[in-house]
Amino acid sequence: MNAPVRRTDVQHGDVGQASPGGSPVLPLVTVVVVFRERHSFASRSLRSLLEHRDYPFALHYLDSQSPPSVRRELEAAEARGELTLFTAGNGTPNQLRNQALQAVTTKYVCFIDNDVLVTRGWIETLVATAERTGAGIVFPLYLMGELSEDRIHMAGGKNHLSENDGQIEYNEEHLFANAPASRIVGTLQGGDSDFGEFHCMLLSMKMLQEVGPLDESYLQVNEHIDIAMVARQANYRVIFEPKSVVSYVYANAQSPYWLCDIEPFRSRWSHEQAARDVAYLSSKWKLRSLQSMTSFLNRQIGSMELVHPRTQGPAAAAAEAVDNHAYPYVHSFPLLVRQCLAQGHSRKEIAELNRVFDVAAELHGGSFRGSKKTFQEHVVRVASVLVVHGAPFDLVKASLLHAAYMANTSSGRHLAPTERNRALLRELVGRKVEAIAHAYAVASAAGTREAPPVIEEMPIVSAQASVVRIANDIEDLLDHAALLERKSLKHFARVHASHGPVAEACGYQALVAEFAERIRLAEVAQAPGSQDPAAEAWLIKLLRERSPYPLLESHSLATRSRRLAARIVRKLPRQGIPLQLKIAARKVLSPFGLV
Repeated sequence: MNAPVRRTDVQHGDVGQASPGGSPVLPLVTVVVVFRERHSFASRSLRSLLEHRDYPFALHYLDSQSPPSVRRELEAAEARGELTLFTAGNGTPNQLRNQALQAVTTKYVCFIDNDVLVTRGWIETLVATAERTGAGIVFPLYLMGELSEDRIHMAGGKNHLSENDGQIEYNEEHLFANAPASRIVGTLQGGDSDFGEFHCMLLSMKMLQEVGPLDESYLQVNEHIDIAMVARQANYRVIFEPKSVVSYVYANAQSPYWLCDIEPFRSRWSHEQAARDVAYLSSKWKLRSLQSMTSFLNRQIGSMELVHPRTQGPAAAAAEAVDNHAYPYVHSFPLLVRQCLAQGHSRKEIAELNRVFDVAAELHGGSFRGSKKTFQEHVVRVASVLVVHGAPFDLVKASLLHAAYMANTSSGRHLAPTERNRALLRELVGRKVEAIAHAYAVASAAGTREAPPVIEEMPIVSAQASVVRIANDIEDLLDHAALLERKSLKHFARVHASHGPVAEACGYQALVAEFAERIRLAEVAQAPGSQDPAAEAWLIKLLRERSPYPLLESHSLATRSRRLAARIVRKLPRQGIPLQLKIAARKVLSPFGLV
């Protein structure tokens, strides 16, 4: 077992407030913050601890590869003497807690996760209860979500034991789960309980010295059940104290997962590890556990948005194979379905895709883009780009609705992003798909600014929108359709610069390389000597515009080719050209001696 590494050699945060005589009050308890499943809430959780520090406690923080903004906040708090910062080694939750125990010198230790909010008097009440009762473990009333949600996670734990064919069968219960806290908190009675959870748990160091360290054989679940059983076996009480209130905050729209949360989250939760822990609990305590972790883990694992591609192709090969007039992407929904099935997507997913397509058709059906393609053809081909590149299916579905909240689309039909409309769309297509469509509209409204300075701290849903955005712009470049919509290549270069690094961080190197190559091919089509008929048709269309000169000037690169300009002049109608058009064409083409 490796000890945690001190970040500095200066002892901080280990003394409490001064006594009336001027001597420091040595705290009875050390609060140890341990990483649970995400970094994105860590700063708020830390500030909550520091704001509720009327009662003296030492604060130790195990830094588990925190991203830059969290690390800066931790280091600043340490510099102010508010905590002691340790670099945590690799390991499971119990391994990290055991590492932390080696630096604890107080009578009690209180483990708390880095996604928890505390309330006034939380730690003082736990310590007072332990002092009064001599308990080995004291735990608070656990809420879940923001404190304003008023929702109980657990008000004490109950073990249900029964005998069946000579074997002890076991199951657990979270008392008052999901009940509104304000309605029942006044009726809750503290006292002996079967178990608490490591969201927040006070333990006697004397007890831990007697029973040994926390059992490191547990990988992700049941470690809280085990330590409670160990405590009672050693004749220590396990007590629920409802006057101490904390809340663990799960990821939500206001506090989403960041990109840096993906890998630690994946290593933290899995069905295989949970099954192993359940089996180990049964073996250790000679009972048959009836726990089913399936529902819990499905919700837990399902809460994490997916953004990485299922398969990744080499970026160089993707760039070499690019042709703006020959590509593997389809433009009709039946062909998209065939493509999805070929990529291994299930019939259930196809049914979900069909529902999303119906909503998109309701919004944009029958409308045309500036390139003269139907809007539906555009969104289907964007989806096809993502299917080919192995994107998670939520991104594929969201791509059909990426313009749902965008008022400046050529369809002229969209949803205002009101809460009522968002709730409606969530009901129709699901929370995650709606969130990506909304993030896409927010990012588009913000423009193509530079990529965020710290990509790892980007909300996953924003990164998903960036991947969809690149797929969207790749589709615009197919057949040089974007030129007909008068989108400058500088626009695509800005999208590549701002969204490309995000997509690459998510594993889409091949997609980003393809995007860059398609931009280059569009540039080549406008360069001197180009024989690309699509670029020629685009310039002819511009010449037919009522006020073409500013447009041609903005795309002056295309008119530097004598050969291309000559073809344009030959194809212009000889009759019926307004004088304004003739003057504009003469100004643009006169450098070539053609008019």
